[in-house]
Amino acid sequence: FEPVIKTPPLPQQQYEHVHGYTKSTGQDNNCLITHIGVARCGATNGRDLVITLCLDPTFFNKLPPVIQSRHIPVRAVMFSQGINEMQSIANSMGSYGIQDDINNQSIRHLENYFITYKAWHLSQSKRSGQDGMPTASFVEGLEENLKRLRRIVTDATGSGKKSIEVLTESAAFVREINGCRFTSCKSAKDRTGMSVTLEQTRILTDHHSLDDEVTAERSTMLMRLHGTRLETCYKNINKHQYAFNSFQLSMLPKEYRPPAAAAGKVAS
Repeated sequence: FEPVIKTPPLPQQQYEHVHGYTKSTGQDNNCLITHIGVARCGATNGRDLVITLCLDPTFFNKLPPVIQSRHIPVRAVMFSQGINEMQSIANSMGSYGIQDDINNQSIRHLENYFITYKAWHLSQSKRSGQDGMPTASFVEGLEENLKRLRRIVTDATGSGKKSIEVLTESAAFVREINGCRFTSCKSAKDRTGMSVTLEQTRILTDHHSLDDEVTAERSTMLMRLHGTRLETCYKNINKHQYAFNSFQLSMLPKEYRPPAAAAGKVAS
């Protein structure tokens, strides 16, 4: 599955229309995207999607010419790991095969993509006239991290355990290769909020010298208690609280538990 993003309009006869959204009159005039179209690509028998983003001309003209006139291929992978009480039940019943299949397929796609990424990175280094040593060292570090992610996915396969490292290490690796990251649970607010704040702390630790474990944990809790994730909850349930009851909290891995003051009993 390789969605493609393209900025100019597409010839209708080449694509089967799936869905489209157009900004209606009276909405925010500062909106960059005026229309989104999704179609299946006939050249690949509908396997690939072509996403058309029609931009306001003012912003479109600011894009580099190469972006204005070509398809932008996107290599999409997904890593899945349930962390709530339903995953605990699924694990106890041995019902986790689909999740294992998703993760094993995604790690294979990521490994194949990294081959191309590595070759491109080294070629860019030679083209710029660098001696190659910093780049080679950087790429070797990425290779080790990818091998570690492979081991994590392999060990998690068939284990029936909540391997949260599948989430944390895949997220970290994709960020290292400048990939675009999305995180979401079913409601996109409670478990998502826990995951996003955990990842933000990881970024502070890896890139901003937050190397004390106690301070890192405190930072995570502060972001969960006072950060923007509670605004997402408010938009959903009109309360600045996460929708976890005591039983649900007990089933979450400790890294994904909110402060008691923010863990409400309200329903989504």
